[in-house]
Amino acid sequence: MNYKEHLTWILDKKNHRFGDEKYQENIDFVHSLGKKCDCVGWSELDMDETDADEVLDKIEAFCKEQGWRARGWYERRYTDFESDWYELKTEDFKDNTVIDVFPVETEIGKKIYLKVISAFHEINVAPKDCHNICVPDRFRKACIENGITDVDFCWVQDKGRYEAEQYFYIFPHKRISRIAYDRTIDKKQKSRMQALGGYLPKITSIFYELQRIGLQDCYLKEDMPSGGIAYVYCSSTYDFCGRYTVLIHKDTAEMLIKEKALSWANLTPACIVDKCPNGYELDETDEAPRPLMEYMEKLFKEYEKLKAKGRPEYIVKEKEALKFLRKTKTERKEDFNKRITKKIAESIIDPLYNSILPYYLVSDGGLLSDEYTFLSYADSLKTTTEFFEGLEKEELLEEKPEGIVIATCADGDFVLLAKDEKVIRFSHEAPEAISEWQNIAKFFVEAINDAE
Repeated sequence: MNYKEHLTWILDKKNHRFGDEKYQENIDFVHSLGKKCDCVGWSELDMDETDADEVLDKIEAFCKEQGWRARGWYERRYTDFESDWYELKTEDFKDNTVIDVFPVETEIGKKIYLKVISAFHEINVAPKDCHNICVPDRFRKACIENGITDVDFCWVQDKGRYEAEQYFYIFPHKRISRIAYDRTIDKKQKSRMQALGGYLPKITSIFYELQRIGLQDCYLKEDMPSGGIAYVYCSSTYDFCGRYTVLIHKDTAEMLIKEKALSWANLTPACIVDKCPNGYELDETDEAPRPLMEYMEKLFKEYEKLKAKGRPEYIVKEKEALKFLRKTKTERKEDFNKRITKKIAESIIDPLYNSILPYYLVSDGGLLSDEYTFLSYADSLKTTTEFFEGLEKEELLEEKPEGIVIATCADGDFVLLAKDEKVIRFSHEAPEAISEWQNIAKFFVEAINDAE
C-alpha cells in the first residue's frame, strides 16, 4: 500500500537541549534549508517533497560538523485503500467542562474512571475522548430508533447550570480480537526499521531520538464483524486507562449521518488488511472494562430526572461562536469563502449587517451544514430584496417580519436576522416563522452542529 510520511524535527546542541542562546542558530539553520519553523526551531517535513533527501543530508552534515543532534517524531498514513469500516474520531472535552473524575467497579473487576461534566461548555457537539469514548445523546437515540442493540450506553453525569446536549459513554459488545499498531516500535530495532521501509531507515540513522514513530492502525479482514459497531481495547499502553477505539461499519455510519447523529468529519477510514504489514506486530486485544449494568441503569434514571426537571437555556456568546466558526472553516476549507474585504467591511453602515459583520470577517458566506448555507454579504443583499418583494404578494400575512436574510435552508426556507437581533427560520411554504434562535451566535453554533 502507498503511504505518506511526515517528520517533525528540531536540532539539539549537545549537552544543551534547552536554552534561549541556541534558538536563533536553530532558526537560521532551518531558514537556510528554505523551510519554516516555530519560535524555537521546530520544523515540518513531508517526505514526498522533492528536496526531502537533500534536507536529511544537510541535517546529518550539520550535526556532524557542529556537534549537534537531531530529534523529532515520525508519522505514516496509508493513502490508497478503500474500507467498509471507519474509526470514530474524537476530541477532548474543554478543561472547564470536566468537574470531577471518579472510579467505579466494572464487570471484569478492573476499575473504570468516569467523569462528571458541565456539558453546556461544549459548543461543538461531537464524539469526545475522556478516558473512555463518549458520544452525544443524538447518537444514542439514533441507535435505539434503528434497532442497534449490541451497544451499551452509560450517561456522563452533567451537573452544569444550563441545558445542553447530553453525552453517553459507548460500550460496543463486539470486540475486534487483534490489531497491528505501533506500541512496541523503537528506532533501535534496525530490522523492523528496514522492514517498515520508506524513509524510516535513513531517518533513524540520522536522528539520535525519535520521540514517537506513529503508524496507522491496521486490522485483519478475517477479524472484522459483518457490520454494526465494534471496539478495540489494549490495556498495556502508555495511558493508564488503556487504548480504546470504536469502529463503525459503513452501513451504520451512513444511517447515523442520515439521522444527523454524526458527521463524516467524525470518521476516518479504518485500514483493513489481508495480512499484517511488514514491520508491524500483531497484538491480541483485551476485553474493555465497563460499569456494572445496574450502575448504568442507575445513572440513566438520574439522566431522565434531569431531563424532566429542565434547566435554563445557555446564551451562546459571540466570542464562542466565532471561535467555533474559525475551527469549522479550518476543518472544511472547501465549504467556506474568504473573509470579506476590508473595503466592503468599512462601507457597511446598516446596524443589522454590522451585527453580523464579525462573521463575514471570518468567512464571507459558506456551507455551515447540509441544511444551512450562510449567504455572502452580496448574496444576502440580493436575497433580502427578493424575499421582501415576494412577501408583498402574501395578502393574508397580517404581520410581516423585518430584518435581513442571512442564510438559506436546503428545502428553500429562509433564515432572517430580525430587528431585535433574534434569528428566525421563515418557511417558504406557509409563509410563517417556524423556529427561532435567541441570537446570531446561537444560530451559527446550532447550524454547524446540524451534522452533515
